[in-house]
Amino acid sequence: MKNPMQHHIAEVPLRSSKVGMTIGIDLGDVWSHYCTLNEDGEVVGQGRFRTSPSGVEKWFTDLPPVRIAMEAGTYSIWISEQLEELGHEVIAANVRELRAISHSDRKRDQVDAEKLARYARLDPKILRQIAHRTVAQQEALTLIRARNLIVRLRTAAVNAVRGLAKPCGYRLPASSTLCFAKRCVAVLPPGLTQALGPVLEQIAEMTVKIKHYDRAIKRLAEAEYPETQALIQVYGVGQLTALTYVLTLGSEERFQRSRDVGCYLGLRPRRSQSGDRDPQLGITKASNIYLRTLLVECANHVLGPHGRDSTLRQWGLHLASRGGKQSRNRAIVAVARKLAVLLHRIWITQEPYIPFYAVPV
Repeated sequence: MKNPMQHHIAEVPLRSSKVGMTIGIDLGDVWSHYCTLNEDGEVVGQGRFRTSPSGVEKWFTDLPPVRIAMEAGTYSIWISEQLEELGHEVIAANVRELRAISHSDRKRDQVDAEKLARYARLDPKILRQIAHRTVAQQEALTLIRARNLIVRLRTAAVNAVRGLAKPCGYRLPASSTLCFAKRCVAVLPPGLTQALGPVLEQIAEMTVKIKHYDRAIKRLAEAEYPETQALIQVYGVGQLTALTYVLTLGSEERFQRSRDVGCYLGLRPRRSQSGDRDPQLGITKASNIYLRTLLVECANHVLGPHGRDSTLRQWGLHLASRGGKQSRNRAIVAVARKLAVLLHRIWITQEPYIPFYAVPV
């Protein structure tokens, strides 16, 4: 099949990727649609290609360096990396900022691709470009997400077993998930054991698999991401959180200021100011949900009864003591945000963690 983009490239003189041809791509599960603009903003090519490495290679290998814009999503990580290796300038647009595309009454793959191309041609800052992690980092992060999947399945199975036993008059004893299956088998009658036994076996097997994941994550962090060892010095932060933090952010140079990490992870308040009205709203909950959840769990541990004393713990407890129904929840979120900033600072400097830092008098 003849490449329609190649046909038009011969007719359009390119000065550089910044003022020459621009391509917008609307990524799809099977097919991705593209729209090509020349330096005058005229549409000179439209079509689609297979969303696969071979499809990308077929359509973009013979192109001179151009600017390509696409929405950040499931396929954008490896596609952007492949396009950059081919010499193109790639912009992965923040989907949250593209209200004109996501809420348009003319939403269509071809139209979306053209809008992306026009935004990238006129002012790329509108797209709020996202810095992708590498494919290798994404593969490592998949190990963590697979572990999280098993943990959620085990939690669902435990809750199901407890719920199924109650109508029969049995309330299963409180137990950690590590020994839940063993304790249940000891107290259940023969009838329920026959029905729930296979589920309890699956729970025990999932517990073993989670331990295997934990060991694999520890080996990965120590061997390939040694910078995580500085982060686990912080009280309440473990190997899992440290590795997830490093892999999610991708690079310590991604943020100019450490305090920007809290905003990136959705731990800043939303804003809806209009005139004299400026209500207090909850956090934005943007970006990576799993890392934000881990940081909240770490903050819970820091403020909990078993948390070790530190300046951060004292500050969080003081914030929680102000009173009000949501004071502790606000304190936990605030400590989670402090942790996000602190971890980034330690990552940059690789300095030892000081639990009680000096406060200027």
